[in-house]
Amino acid sequence: MTGGGRYIFASDMHLGAAGCPDAEAQFIAFLAGLPSDTRALFLLGDVFDFWFEQHGGCPAGFENVLDAIAAVVKRGIEVYFFKGNHDWWTFGYLASRTGAHVVHRQPECLTLEGKRFCLAHGDGLGPLGFGERCTQLFLKGRVTIALARVTPTRWLYGWAHRWSQSSRHSNDLNPYKFDTGSPLYRFACEFEKTQPVDYFIFGHIHRNISLTTPGGATMVILTDWSHGPNWLEFDGETIVRKGGQA
Repeated sequence: MTGGGRYIFASDMHLGAAGCPDAEAQFIAFLAGLPSDTRALFLLGDVFDFWFEQHGGCPAGFENVLDAIAAVVKRGIEVYFFKGNHDWWTFGYLASRTGAHVVHRQPECLTLEGKRFCLAHGDGLGPLGFGERCTQLFLKGRVTIALARVTPTRWLYGWAHRWSQSSRHSNDLNPYKFDTGSPLYRFACEFEKTQPVDYFIFGHIHRNISLTTPGGATMVILTDWSHGPNWLEFDGETIVRKGGQA
């Protein structure tokens, strides 16, 4: 993409999560307030705390969010929805309802104003342990998805909310520590050996991280919205953090 303008990146709103009653209103306000020169918006996963298109439709309670995304698209802003580990299960409805481009394969590499970007939610990238690989295969496997699509909604969403709450509680007790041994950092270091990259941008681990890789790329990780909206803006030359956790 070229031609000037602004590119915006955000991640991990976790809409619908227990204990975050203002998240949806904040996200809708964020979308409505996108600057007029915005060229593209990249939503890098876990926009929803749980999203599953069980019968090809919208999970209950998110129609206002979809309307807000559709309104952004109608303004001529390209919206890219990267599937996260909490909202992986979209099968066509979200894209058709909003006009957003759903990114199924990650990472996605593209050129913005002459700079090369590598974008992803971050889940599943880098070297994974045996347990993590098994979890990936189970949650994203065809058999699991087929069974979930015929599971009564109240059971499916009851399980999903318990899983999400358990994950947050575990992270509160044992906060994720990012270092040079972390899978995302190791992924970036290996990836840049084969492809030129100016910027790596990820979410997923709910931490504000900014560093330079051995190959000279800027690696930025977005945190979640639990303490308020936050995002990145790229104006063609520099990337700046915005929002409450900038």
